Amino acid sequence: MAEIIDYGQFAERLRRQEGRPRWELLDAVQREWGYEDPGGEPVASRWDGENLGYGIDESLPVPAALAEWWDSPVNSFSFRPRLYWTHTQWPPSIWVDEYGEQDADEDAYDDSYAEDVEDAEDVEDDASLDPARADGLPEGHPLLPPDAPDRRICIFMSEYQYCNQWGYLAAEASHPDPRVLVSTGGGWQLQSRSLSEFFLQLALERLPGTYGWTLKVRGADIQDAPAVLDRLTASYGELGLLPWQELACDALMYGGPDALISRACGSGAGFDLVIYGRTREALLQVVETLGLACTEEDVQPPGEVPEPLEELGAFALTDGDADDHGRWRVDSTGTVPAAVTVPSALRALPDRTAVALDEEASLAAAGDAEGRVHLWESTAEAAADGPAEAVSKPLHRAPVTALACFRPDDAHRAVVSGDAHGVLRYWRTDCDPRPQPFDRRRTAVTALTAAGLATGPALACAWADGLVRIWDLDSGSVARLRLGTGIEDLVLEGDGTLYVTGPAGQVALRLDAEGLWPHRELQLRLHDVDWGSYWSARGPAHAVRGLIGKVASDHKETALGAVHDLYRLLVSKGSSLTAAAPAVPFLAELMTDPANQARPTLLLLIADIADCSSAENRAAVRAVLPMLRHLHDDPLSSIRWAAAELEKHCAPRPGEE
Repeated sequence: MAEIIDYGQFAERLRRQEGRPRWELLDAVQREWGYEDPGGEPVASRWDGENLGYGIDESLPVPAALAEWWDSPVNSFSFRPRLYWTHTQWPPSIWVDEYGEQDADEDAYDDSYAEDVEDAEDVEDDASLDPARADGLPEGHPLLPPDAPDRRICIFMSEYQYCNQWGYLAAEASHPDPRVLVSTGGGWQLQSRSLSEFFLQLALERLPGTYGWTLKVRGADIQDAPAVLDRLTASYGELGLLPWQELACDALMYGGPDALISRACGSGAGFDLVIYGRTREALLQVVETLGLACTEEDVQPPGEVPEPLEELGAFALTDGDADDHGRWRVDSTGTVPAAVTVPSALRALPDRTAVALDEEASLAAAGDAEGRVHLWESTAEAAADGPAEAVSKPLHRAPVTALACFRPDDAHRAVVSGDAHGVLRYWRTDCDPRPQPFDRRRTAVTALTAAGLATGPALACAWADGLVRIWDLDSGSVARLRLGTGIEDLVLEGDGTLYVTGPAGQVALRLDAEGLWPHRELQLRLHDVDWGSYWSARGPAHAVRGLIGKVASDHKETALGAVHDLYRLLVSKGSSLTAAAPAVPFLAELMTDPANQARPTLLLLIADIADCSSAENRAAVRAVLPMLRHLHDDPLSSIRWAAAELEKHCAPRPGEE
């Protein structure tokens, strides 16, 4: 974050976009705070979630801005809905006053519908089904356009517990970017001047708490220093957005260099001030300017920190060089491999940026500057029908920079594509591409290759920062090779030789499969467990297999992060988490690897699984205790302490043998 963004000037950024949708500004703000396009397809669509099937008035148009938001690649909600904790509604439904707080003109749409009080409940039930009998703003309400014939509100989003709803006036449904209203304890209020501005404001409310540094200040702390609020208004400018109204409070946001300050009022305000900094230094500068007192523990670090890029020199290996972990050695240096011959079906593609061909020349692929991948497949059956045509898919939102074509097994063919944003996509030709990225890093993909080895199909990818990852595709095991920058091409041969072309030419690396993937057999055994039939703290335990695999990573942050995630899924004082017992043997096996990057925390995870009321989970940990007892003599004191905790939790309880 070398560039400092002064959010005190944000109102001017809004003014420069006056009269236009806020999508460009939304994209900029999300990137400024650290959100990155994850690649792949959205995980949430307009048809997902808890969409109501009633109260839909199909005669009303849907504002263009709402449809644009759903279709936009800058819609971070569709890729990361858990950042927002809101429910969406599509198509927008007509608001119904579920609590009977009707306005004085509640029967304006059908005066004869309810003739007495006994029919009131029926009115509410039928209003839920018939949008023409729904509620709306009182006649003459200041938010209604003059002489508005339709006073209803169209709901498109709700707070996660439905404490607040956001909608637009049915009378403004034909507007391309109508105003947004919010339901509050005091009735409907104006939230945003347009739909696109609402989504910009929603991102400003949600994302900084995940990607930025945070300090929350209670009202009592401000009461002791009343000048704080004077300094706030004197030193920082308002963002130019309307106060955010949610959960019985409204919050006005101010901005400064790399910082946002939310000033909340109302009975629901848990904190009077919340300060967000793009950097820790920016947050502490606000603290100093406002004259606040805080401790190190008060400042919360970002909830998500992207994996840092490697800091490597140029790729430069010579004969005799070898990896410290026995994963590869240099066999020879040589010339650059011959260029791929592009089939005529792909030769005429405009803006072609990458090409690949499989070993049998039966599958060819090309990528272009728009992110599309084009496949040309030749089979004996197809040859009888004449030349095959290319099949194209828009897999990327950045130029395609590398491709690899290969056979994952005897019956299928596949292509893996990489782009300038660091995203890998996997496409088996007999089905649709996988919707989620195969992998992603924060720098461009520079080379891809794949081949069938003695262990099965393998894939290798190089990124611009010099990191090369090599996957065993059957097991999902991956090795990280820090080879150096400037890698232009990779060619993997079936005998396990990886030809790497860099600034000084080509180098042949002889790969050692056991060194690359020491836990390959464990990963294959993980696939044999039906994890979806077991229960974790977040439901079916589908995620457990992948997390155990990440515990085996040679990247310390990846391994530790996986252990922490497994804590949340598998550790409980109760007995309902049935996924813990089948996970324990795998975790114990990883614990016996002295090279594991998360050993102290991993051993505590195993120990804490036993600290529960589940006899099955306790028995699973006791079963692996003999293979872990040598850890009492481990050189690391943290592991010796965790081993003592393990013994303590495995001790027989009253009534146990």
